[in-house]
Amino acid sequence: MSHLVDTSEMYLKAVYELQEEGVVPLRARLVERLEQSKPTVSETVARLERDGLLRVGDTRAISLTDEGRRQAVHVMRKHRLAERLLIDVLGMPWTDVHVEACRWEHVMSDAVESRLQTLLEETGVDPYGNPIPLPGSDDPRGTSAANSGLVSLKKWLAKKNLADGGSREVTLVRIAEAVQTDPGLLASFQQAGILPGARLQVTKRGKGVRAGVPGGDDIELTVFDQAHLFVK
Repeated sequence: MSHLVDTSEMYLKAVYELQEEGVVPLRARLVERLEQSKPTVSETVARLERDGLLRVGDTRAISLTDEGRRQAVHVMRKHRLAERLLIDVLGMPWTDVHVEACRWEHVMSDAVESRLQTLLEETGVDPYGNPIPLPGSDDPRGTSAANSGLVSLKKWLAKKNLADGGSREVTLVRIAEAVQTDPGLLASFQQAGILPGARLQVTKRGKGVRAGVPGGDDIELTVFDQAHLFVK
């Protein structure tokens, strides 16, 4: 994500994503999410704090101000509506719509956003199972994974403590933004049936974890993958 179209919007959106995933937004998390250097992230966060869009607390946790939240919700709504348009109307491959929508979110006018809302069937979620914010929605923590009764596959596995060769089934609900940037990974998910709403069979193999639909092919999931797949 080295070519940011609008730096302020991308940072606000990244904080929104982290809160939605139940991750405490820190500068270190923004370095990872935006693939930018520590000095660049620190400078940009300081600027957004001066502009009244972010707050940095005593524990270094970053939060959105009311205006920052309004802008973050606005850009995330456009992003996820663009994803629905690209896949539902234009028929773009599921693996590619996220990256394309990252461009559209910064140039879409409010009039087009409103028209898309009318044109698209209201599903309430993007093609990866994440909620499309309503106009004027409040804190992203309200639709966070935890508040929606979801848990990351990583945490779910820790609770199940599967033995080597053991397997359990679980329903995938959301694929978080952080893994949507890799079309190759998404293609692997798609081939194995790792899609929102799918019932997955998760198997422990040595130190690794494999997942797929029951009776079909499965793939190995990294710890990073597991942390960004939300299940119930």
